[in-house]
Amino acid sequence: MLDEDREKKYVPPVDGLGLEKGIGSLTETEQNDFKAEKKMVSILQQAIKEDTLVLLQHDDNSQSMWQALKLKFQGSVSMIKSKKALIKKEFDIFTGMKGETTKQLIERYCHLVVEMKRLEITKTNEEWIDKLSDALPYDEWGTYLMMLKNNSDFVNLNLSSFIKKIEAHELELLKIKKMNSSNVQQDVSLYYKGSVPVATN
Repeated sequence: MLDEDREKKYVPPVDGLGLEKGIGSLTETEQNDFKAEKKMVSILQQAIKEDTLVLLQHDDNSQSMWQALKLKFQGSVSMIKSKKALIKKEFDIFTGMKGETTKQLIERYCHLVVEMKRLEITKTNEEWIDKLSDALPYDEWGTYLMMLKNNSDFVNLNLSSFIKKIEAHELELLKIKKMNSSNVQQDVSLYYKGSVPVATN
């Protein structure tokens, strides 16, 4: 079924005088259409928050409500175009922020990637990886990234597998740091999600 058929506006049937038919005079097909329309309106009303529904400009039919809802959440053509331009610029200038951990940087980057794909902004695997690689602090990651890029398997990496390597290497660095330190504090968040009592003298 075509989209225009699925979103066809319901028009109440009229009699020979051009007056809207009463429920009792509807044919079986007309009754089915009437019930389907009422059911769809009810579903939309239940699915949409009341304050959102009030703000939507629509007639009291399912097609109008659906079109208004799509317009609100998809935005107009000009809004989408502007959003694409802004998100592309965010990708171009993406870099690490002061005080940001590697985990936070990766999480922020993944959100950016998701938003770009939602807006149908495409990049090659190499572009996705290069941007994240460039955003990582060079003094911490420069040597490892150079070794990684010189590996023959690097060309076969996608963004997901690249992130896994970064996360694995960071865990390895944390392990080495703990092993070589005699005065390192416990990090219970690695294995325990409950509350921890505060140490007192």
